[in-house]
Amino acid sequence: MCAFSRRDARASVTRFTPRRARRTTTVEDDGGGRRRRAMNDPLPFDMSGGNPGASRGSGAMEDGGANSMARELEAFCRAPENAKALAKHQREELRKMDRVQHRCDAMDFRDAVLSADEEAQRCVAPFLRTRVLRNMVSTFRRDERGDFGKWATNPLVLEMLGKMQKDIDEGRRSEEEVEELIVRYLQDPKNPGHEEFTRATTRQAVLETKDLVGALNEQVELRCRGNTHYANKEFEEAYNCYERGLSIMNLVKAVHASDAEEIKKNKLACLMNLGAVCMAMKHFGEAVEHLDEAEKLLPNDPRLLCRRGRAQVGRGHYKLAKADFTRVLQIDPLDAEAHTEMSRLRVEVLRDRARVKKLSKSIFAA
Repeated sequence: MCAFSRRDARASVTRFTPRRARRTTTVEDDGGGRRRRAMNDPLPFDMSGGNPGASRGSGAMEDGGANSMARELEAFCRAPENAKALAKHQREELRKMDRVQHRCDAMDFRDAVLSADEEAQRCVAPFLRTRVLRNMVSTFRRDERGDFGKWATNPLVLEMLGKMQKDIDEGRRSEEEVEELIVRYLQDPKNPGHEEFTRATTRQAVLETKDLVGALNEQVELRCRGNTHYANKEFEEAYNCYERGLSIMNLVKAVHASDAEEIKKNKLACLMNLGAVCMAMKHFGEAVEHLDEAEKLLPNDPRLLCRRGRAQVGRGHYKLAKADFTRVLQIDPLDAEAHTEMSRLRVEVLRDRARVKKLSKSIFAA
């Protein structure tokens, strides 16, 4: 007979059972021997793989809580008294995003330089100490095939960079003047790289509806302030408000089609208001530029065409003005404003001819 019996073995197993998983045991007699049964004490965690502490039915409660929180957040965003706080938070988030983007660009530029061959690194090294030229060199990495070295070793590019560096070192031009010269060249529509430059310099933040509300509210507030300044003939202040509102609309981009339509409508209002205030300040050329942009959003709008026609009259471009008024009458032959403006245009053309005739007589008489 073994000194360590089967009964002792069962007792030892029971003794070392973890207390958390099995707290108490009962001993029952089933008539044929002795057996052990664990009581149904709940375990401190769900053995089925669920979240710790979760119980039956808790999933529905959590979903209900999430929906309730979403409704409360939406109500908070729509409340007018929270508009300023939301707009401030949105501006901070956009600034953070901008800083992160700049850091990523700097890291990409460093990697592009270090991964280039030795000749390319040697060619661009003298220009990295000057901010504006460093920015130019950083554009080499945007080559369609990712060939940084092709531009870094291009003799014409290096000659241009060398001349700019020399002008800056000898004090003939400041960095700001060099940068302005480059930007002016790239902004020229005749430049082959104009479209690519426009795409690269136009930065937009893609926003969901709840994030877009703050931007739209801020823009509307600026536009309303601009309208007040305009009514008080404070045209410079009105111009600044409208321009800031337009910059917000240019910065944001919607995810949903309905939000995109809302952005388009508000951007159009800013452009129309800028056209009006520029005309009030006698800046007819800039007024035409804003109204040209507005026409891309809303073609063949009689009010827009009449306003641009008046701006063309202010510039002395009578043929272009007549073309705008004629388009309005083609759209609506009974448009009273277009008929009035066409009559004024005829009078202005006659006056201009009389002024030219008088001026020519005085010149030849002298």
